[in-house]
Amino acid sequence: MSENIIITEKLAKSFGNQWALYDINLKVKKDITTGLVGPNGAGKTTLFSLLCGFLKPTKGSVKILGHNPDDAQLRSRISILPQDASFLKTISVSKQLAMLAELQGFSKKQAKSEAARVLKMVNLSSSANKTADQLSHGMLKRIAIAQAFIGSPELILLDEPTAGLDPSTTDNIKSVIRQLSTKTTIIITSHNLEVIEDLCKEIIILKEGRLHSLEKISDLTARTKALTFRLEEDPPADIKTIFSTMDIVTDVKAGKAGQHRLVVYFQSDEKEQIAEIKILTCLANAGINYREMIRGERLQESVADRLEG
Repeated sequence: MSENIIITEKLAKSFGNQWALYDINLKVKKDITTGLVGPNGAGKTTLFSLLCGFLKPTKGSVKILGHNPDDAQLRSRISILPQDASFLKTISVSKQLAMLAELQGFSKKQAKSEAARVLKMVNLSSSANKTADQLSHGMLKRIAIAQAFIGSPELILLDEPTAGLDPSTTDNIKSVIRQLSTKTTIIITSHNLEVIEDLCKEIIILKEGRLHSLEKISDLTARTKALTFRLEEDPPADIKTIFSTMDIVTDVKAGKAGQHRLVVYFQSDEKEQIAEIKILTCLANAGINYREMIRGERLQESVADRLEG
């Protein structure tokens, strides 16, 4: 039995004379959550659509569980959550989920039980009899995720599952996905790299229609000598000046406004622990407080560096 759930070979897709994807060779492992990222125009939507069977390749091949994406044998074995998933406003969400279960081959009685099961998975059993217009945007996202788990599929494809959500609701959705990821293989596309870092073990990076890399996130974030801080507030404007007197500090990067993030890169012949103590001392002397420290880069900085290179 192959350890890979998806295999692509020289996969390519063109629209007219324009190649959206070219020469994509991938092996995506089973039983882990994998992220799919890249800048706008990198080919993420095209690759996602090829995996879902919405598009057919111009060249090459894609196999999911050993089958073409549109193969009838994959029915109920894979599930797709598009970014714009919606529900009818005139029928309760439990009835809609039951209808979707029936389309997968469940009997009426089984479909009703299945709808109740997936609603419980996302902690929305109390909303079973409500209609879509009675639920918040975040609750509808959770209902959509519940729909994706009907029938316990072996592979779930989630397109921007946290798009448009506030931070609190995003955390709730991440908690649901993290819990459910122990039961199946998940692929997530997202522009939010913090979501990818929190949920995924490996990451597919696309650039200009080609595969830039497929890497373990732990390798990607830990290979650089850096300390990443989540501060109490955004770093001061003169943060580079604060560290300019330290020979061991090679660069300092502040996050976007509101992120409260600071990355300090260093190079030292001393033990890393000694360098870290010096950096922490510099922060303390400047009156800069932090809530969290991570050794290595956050994924956002690592991906940005690679795509710029």
